[in-house]
Amino acid sequence: MISKHSIFRLTSLLIIVIMALTACGPAETPTPEVIIMTEVVEKEGETIVEVVTATPEPVVEVEKPSGHLVLWGWSYDVFETPGLFDEFQEEYPDITLEVVTYSSGDTYQNLQLALSAGSGGPDVVQIENSRLAGFVRMGGLLDITEWVTPYLDIMNDYKWADAELDGRYYAMPWDSGPVVMYYRRDVFEQAGLPTSPDEVSAQVATWDGYLDVCKTIKEETDRDCFAHNKANNFGRLYEMALWQQGLGYYNEAGEVTVDSPENIATLEKFGEFWDAEVCSDQLEWTDGWYAEMNSLDEPIATLVEASWMGVFLKSWIAGDTAGRWGVAYMPAMEEGQVRASNDGGSTLAILEQSENKEAAWAFVEYMLGRKGSALRSFAYSDFLPALETTYDDHLFIEPDSFFGGQVARQIYLDVAQKIPVAYVYGPDYQLMNGYVNTAIQNYSLGEMTAEEALTEAANEIRAQTGMP
Repeated sequence: MISKHSIFRLTSLLIIVIMALTACGPAETPTPEVIIMTEVVEKEGETIVEVVTATPEPVVEVEKPSGHLVLWGWSYDVFETPGLFDEFQEEYPDITLEVVTYSSGDTYQNLQLALSAGSGGPDVVQIENSRLAGFVRMGGLLDITEWVTPYLDIMNDYKWADAELDGRYYAMPWDSGPVVMYYRRDVFEQAGLPTSPDEVSAQVATWDGYLDVCKTIKEETDRDCFAHNKANNFGRLYEMALWQQGLGYYNEAGEVTVDSPENIATLEKFGEFWDAEVCSDQLEWTDGWYAEMNSLDEPIATLVEASWMGVFLKSWIAGDTAGRWGVAYMPAMEEGQVRASNDGGSTLAILEQSENKEAAWAFVEYMLGRKGSALRSFAYSDFLPALETTYDDHLFIEPDSFFGGQVARQIYLDVAQKIPVAYVYGPDYQLMNGYVNTAIQNYSLGEMTAEEALTEAANEIRAQTGMP
């Protein structure tokens, strides 16, 4: 019987002999076999060491894509400034990048021209979710289904809806827009209301509760609760309230729902805020709107908006008010409904006319599909990644001094993972939004009831789109 020690020495000797023989072979010999396993077996009373060998697959050097990429959009600084462009080009030294910065409006105008002409467009373009479905239907965006398939289950579900047509995908999700309620702690304190995020969230659990809070703030401080312009209302807050309920301008069957009882009731709910005179009439994204959020003496009390608003408040809208803000959950229309909605968010798409499609995908995948890249850009911009594998990072549990030391990103995360699928955006979003805006204005100014205004809008949409 061979001892275990002898077996070990024999096995080692076999390995050394085979390695020596293969190392001494001529240069033109095939790839040598290597030992992958040794096994001691008993055969007819004898102990035998069997050696299993295999020929390894030759290492194939994969050629990396190359080419010059032209990028259109307005937010590439969130990749470039943290150094992601430099790191990308270290990994892909034969790809060069050219950023052409346009405003969102100019991006869409120029993109539409390029798609219509079939030339003159970029390789990669930034498109907001609100506009994406329209461009997908127009044609000219590259079908990237095979590339994005591994990411379908690890990104926010609702982000894929606008990128998909007939089971094919035409864009990669970038950032999400989970909606929360920002509130001024100092105004709530002056009104004699609780100021902690949990207590505020409990008080505004429904839009009715929110209205009661707004009335108290108005009575005790004479401050307006939030901005809600009448004559030029953009309809964004109305859309957020619809989305939170899983509603929209149409349904899954492609039927117009602008005049549904639920949509009408939602608009009527906002009428109660106007009737109570608790809203400022400032128009969003104007100097007066900025001023009331940055004011130390006459501030607005709350703002219902997406998580990306946090970095805007910190940086250029309300930088003088650090420590005075908190973050709570948005209200629900009914007790127990999900308190999550979406506003905005972007994607990256590749054009069919691109001559460097492989290089373009390498760029998109590097910036949006890799955990490290997504976290680097998030740390810089506070734009919440759609990539859910990032959500276990320490960045999401860091206290934020601007929000009084609150761990605000935990609320963003919770909301992002509860956002229902809704049919607010879509191929005809711009047209639908325009008619609904007019309806909101007619209602808010007392020219029509909510039902009359939305019915008129719905009929115009049906006539323009041919939708039932």
